[in-house]
Amino acid sequence: MPNSLKKPHDLERAYKFLLAMNFLFALLIISWIPRLSEIKKLLGLNNEVFGSLLGLGSVGSLVAYGSSGYVIEKFGSRTVSNISIFLMSVSYASLTWTHNIAIFALINFFAAVGGSFLHISLLGVQTAIQKEIGRPIIPKMHGSFNIGFLIVMVIGGIVSPFVSVRTHLTAVSIILAPIFFYCANQVPSSRDFAIGEKPHLGLKFVKELIPRTQLEWLISLGLICSTVIEISTNDWMAIFARETLNIPAGPHVIYFILFSLAMIIARWKFAPMLKRFGPVNLIHYGSIFGALGYAFGIYGAFLIVDSSPWLAFVATGLGVLIGGFGIGGIQAIFIKVLGDKSGTSLNVALGRVYLVFTMYLFVIRLIISFVAERVSVAAALLVPAVLLLLTFRFAHLADEDKDLLK
Repeated sequence: MPNSLKKPHDLERAYKFLLAMNFLFALLIISWIPRLSEIKKLLGLNNEVFGSLLGLGSVGSLVAYGSSGYVIEKFGSRTVSNISIFLMSVSYASLTWTHNIAIFALINFFAAVGGSFLHISLLGVQTAIQKEIGRPIIPKMHGSFNIGFLIVMVIGGIVSPFVSVRTHLTAVSIILAPIFFYCANQVPSSRDFAIGEKPHLGLKFVKELIPRTQLEWLISLGLICSTVIEISTNDWMAIFARETLNIPAGPHVIYFILFSLAMIIARWKFAPMLKRFGPVNLIHYGSIFGALGYAFGIYGAFLIVDSSPWLAFVATGLGVLIGGFGIGGIQAIFIKVLGDKSGTSLNVALGRVYLVFTMYLFVIRLIISFVAERVSVAAALLVPAVLLLLTFRFAHLADEDKDLLK
């Protein structure tokens, strides 16, 4: 790494801009989440078809994750980040300007491509800076993302009754894009860091798109089990609140706020919790606690909503609060283990893991959509709870990883 970037103040400056980028990332890609039920009505779709359409965004992620490590190695993370920001800004600004399902799917595809490329770009640089600084910073990056998520939900709840979804999403994209570009150009490129063995950039790279080691396969499984609950809450909680609990537009975002607050607290308090309990126990007990609390809260609310709507309202709130706190820093632990033990280019290892992750996610989203339409949204939300419960089986991956405690 160049000497200029080895200076602590330069690393700390990059750290602060990365916090800002994660915050802006959330503001942009989450902006449509509190308006999903309105977008579904705009397209005139039922739960199963709309859920499947959202799942098609995974195709864009597959394309991006499959090539991200090699593209970042060739062009550098800064260039890739700028292109990703452009793709996302244009896509989210355009999302509600069509009633055509095929055009909507195409726009969603490009939004997913941009988001996935940026995800790997940020993760690679964050992991490299974390090693140089010598303390865990990735949980705080996730926490910064969750703060952005929280703000989006609050704003979405306030403006939903007064501002059309089209005006809302277009304005967000136009306002955030220049700020996002500025921050991206203040962060060092991945080329400024030594982050593992350089990959082969010729045609042979196609053979290396899937995980090459048992560690990468297990990390991808651990990540999908611990992350689906967050993605499914984003996809379905607005619909659950509006259609099952009969909560009007605006107040329904309380569940996103509670879920996000719980994750913010858990992620910003990650370092002291890690020192006290250790990475294995954080994965083990966090997954069990979060899964059971989420499942009992959501499904319990579904069972009692007709007889006790206020109790159902409270039960759902407790469920998402416990679920969000439970997943806390689990994803950051898995990513740290991958960065320490992969033995290859970190960007490529991340790309391989998230390629398989996205394949899993595509299938799981289809299953959740099917259950939501054929059974109930409450039953569909039990799927991510079960997967989170299974995450404890991957706690051993962090065993004896002393570097996590620095």
